[in-house]
Amino acid sequence: MKSYQDVLNSCAEIFRTVFSDPNLLVSATTSASDIADWDSLAQIRLLMTMEQIFEIQFSLDEVEDLQNLGEIIELILTKVNQ
Repeated sequence: MKSYQDVLNSCAEIFRTVFSDPNLLVSATTSASDIADWDSLAQIRLLMTMEQIFEIQFSLDEVEDLQNLGEIIELILTKVNQ
């Protein structure tokens, strides 16, 4: 069973990879407005990488209203801990 912190740590690595910034710091409140390069294409790359890493699938309905990394983590946790 994955913990919130496990998923946050994994997501932080995903963000560093997608945004090509090894020093990028993210938290549960990090949103697209906090990262200049976080556009719709980056969002797709983030979600696709998360799906691969966590071996899950997101539906469009699940991801269209996500506001920040914390909400993404909560969604991942519901899927990986089923």
